[in-house]
Amino acid sequence: MAKIVSLVSNLFKLPLDEILVDAKHGEHTHFELLTVTIKLDNGLIGTGYTYTGGRGGTSIRAMIDHEIKPFLLDKDGYEIESINQELQWHLHYVGRGGIASFAISAIDIALWDIRGKKLNLPLWKMAGGSGNKCLAYCGGIDLNFSLPKLLQSIRGYINRGVIGVKIKVGQKNLINDIQRVKEVRKLIGPKTKLMVDANYSMTVKQAIEAAQAFKEFNILWFEEPTEPDDYFGYAKIAETSNVPIAMGENLH
Repeated sequence: MAKIVSLVSNLFKLPLDEILVDAKHGEHTHFELLTVTIKLDNGLIGTGYTYTGGRGGTSIRAMIDHEIKPFLLDKDGYEIESINQELQWHLHYVGRGGIASFAISAIDIALWDIRGKKLNLPLWKMAGGSGNKCLAYCGGIDLNFSLPKLLQSIRGYINRGVIGVKIKVGQKNLINDIQRVKEVRKLIGPKTKLMVDANYSMTVKQAIEAAQAFKEFNILWFEEPTEPDDYFGYAKIAETSNVPIAMGENLH
């Protein structure tokens, strides 16, 4: 057993070189990075983090400092799984997602950092993995990019050697989305994977129309076409369009 003796949070606001826009969240002028450093009575220290698209960081930090920190002090820092469950129920009345999930994730990562140092193992081995590599793709918040600028950013991804790229969709006119997807596919060729992300900005009807239009460009997945809680809507989009649908990121 090793008791948690201190917990320190920090909130950083990271300005972006340019304003970034997607179809639903509006403008991003900066990102927020919130870190949590936990120390045990045996001297082990772990740091976890969470981040936002520029809003909510102060609320997440307040939950950590005023609700989670007093609850965690003197608990066994090695009991990650039980601490996670206890925090879920401790915050359940006001939580079940949102700010609570962001706050708990920072704690969870800090404790896994400690476990990794204690065992001298990387996370992928502690999680039971048999490999230490995975496929990766590049993507940005690029809905407001002009077509030439979008293609320039995609060229940068390809020059880094990636085998998959993702772009934002959700323009006011679907024809513009189709044109952008078409030009990106033309640029990257048939073998590089291509994904699109609408940031849940469409109705089910609009998403079905878009998915059917994107199909000819061999889309690996169509991400969050509609509201994340609309499970039946997602099923209808998938069944009607026969395009793979990705969802769940914003269920927290």
